[in-house]
Formats: sequence, C-alpha cells, structure tokens
Amino acid sequence: MSSAASEVTPGVVLHARPLRENSRVVELVTERAGRVAAVARGRAGSVRPFVLLDLAWRGRGELPSLNVAEERRVYPLTGRRLVCGLYLNELVLRLFPRDAPLEDTLQTLTGAYTELAGERPADRILRRAEWQLLGGLDSGLAFIDPDDLEPEAWYRYEPEHGLHDVPARTAGAVPGAALQALASGRDVPDNLARASRDFMRALIDAHLDGRPLQTRGLL
Repeated sequence: MSSAASEVTPGVVLHARPLRENSRVVELVTERAGRVAAVARGRAGSVRPFVLLDLAWRGRGELPSLNVAEERRVYPLTGRRLVCGLYLNELVLRLFPRDAPLEDTLQTLTGAYTELAGERPADRILRRAEWQLLGGLDSGLAFIDPDDLEPEAWYRYEPEHGLHDVPARTAGAVPGAALQALASGRDVPDNLARASRDFMRALIDAHLDGRPLQTRGLL
C-alpha cells in the first residue's frame, strides 16, 4: 500500500486509462517504489509513455494522487519500434503485480527504449529485455551459467524443474549457442533468432498462466 506522501523518484508510464472527465489512472514503474498505480489530474494528467519522469504521489490506498510529474527525457519511438516499446510495457503489466518492488526493471525498460530509438535491430533488443525482465521473476535463470553450456547441445528450461539437456530439436528446446547468448547478454546469432524468440515466448507464456499479450500480435 502506498504511503501518505512519496519521495520523488524516476519512473515511466506503462499505461493510462480514463477515470473521469479530467483524470486518468496511470500505471507506473518507478525506481524506488516498483510498480505503482496513481490518479493523474490537471497537469499531471498529460503524462505519457516513453518519457522518463520525476514522479511523486500523495494519499493512501490503492490509487494515490500523482502530484509531481516532471519530464526528464523523451524516447522518440515510431512505427514497429513503438509497438516493441508497447509490448515491453504490457509485459511488465502482465508479469508483475502492483506494489511489487521491481529491482532494475526501470533500468531495463529505459535501456530498451534508448536502443529502440536508435538503429540496433529491434528483435535483439526485445530478447535481451525479455531475459532481463524474467530474471526478476524467475530466480532459476540466474543459475544458468553460459560457460556451462555446450553451443551444439539443445536445452529445455522449465521454471519448476530448471535446465536440462534434451535431444536436438525437441519441442520447446533451444540450441545451446542461443541460450549462451541470452544468458550472457550478447546478441543471438541471426540464424538462431527464431529459435531464441520461440524459446522466450514459451517461457513468458509459462509465467503468464494463459493471460494473453495484446501487443504480441502486432510485432
């Protein structure tokens, strides 16, 4: 539950929806408070996604009032790169509950926004961000050591059972070279891009428990 008055903290808007004629409910990710929802009115009601903000709110309960919303940096996303940013925002909304203390999530999102505003291939940005976001939810990923993986082997990872090697091209498995790249934060080789995408999609779905991602169909 939010305190009566928060400290100013960096954050971004994940999503906003109308509440009344002159107010909106904004879903936020912040550096100090994790995922927070607040009511935005007046000047604060103009906040938008893909802008790094200084934020503060006041009031108790599930929906405090946003009373500080100062822009620090704008991430100019357009076209498919905008859709990629919306996808990452939705992923955070679906994976993490309100008031969850999300370490490094804001840094992961703003890092991805920065790269999406540049020229680096969008799919590579998404795979790295997906892995980083899931790392805050699935502690087993932290125990996957790239140095312990064989590039030519195939692996299956399940949140309940961990990582184990399987025969090549087993359903739900991923090549070792792709998993090495994901676990080390390196770019996945182009010839393994589809395999890494499918692996991350299956892992995300396992954590979503059947909840759909609306933006996935737009990618």
